Amino acid sequence: MARAILLAAALVWGLAALATLLAAIIVETMVRLLPPLSIDTDALRGAIVAVTVGLGLGTASHVAVVVGLRSGNRRAASIAILLSALLCVTFVTLAAAAVTSAVATPASAAPLLGGGLAAALAAIAYGFTVAALVGELRARSAS
Repeated sequence: MARAILLAAALVWGLAALATLLAAIIVETMVRLLPPLSIDTDALRGAIVAVTVGLGLGTASHVAVVVGLRSGNRRAASIAILLSALLCVTFVTLAAAAVTSAVATPASAAPLLGGGLAAALAAIAYGFTVAALVGELRARSAS
């Protein structure tokens, strides 16, 4: 199940990277649709590209871990545990930030709470992955 979660996460991270890449390509259209921004189009494009690169690296790390786990590499299991634990903590923090922001700005509460819920679900999935992989690693070392 942990491998399936990591594979699904790789797919989600990859789709998000593609979506942000598309956003970087059509940034002029986005600027026309949005209310006036305090940054120019090139700065917005730069920020979008930075997010795209980060999401691409997240995709690559998930794919590398899944490939390593499929090959039975013991180090891959440790790396998968570290990756999953890091992302679990990150998503717990994002969920807490979203809920705090929703309380601070009630006008934006609905999307913030939606984002907080999504972050909490991601944290649960990554936490489950950590527990499952640690259990597998212990079972292997006991035998």
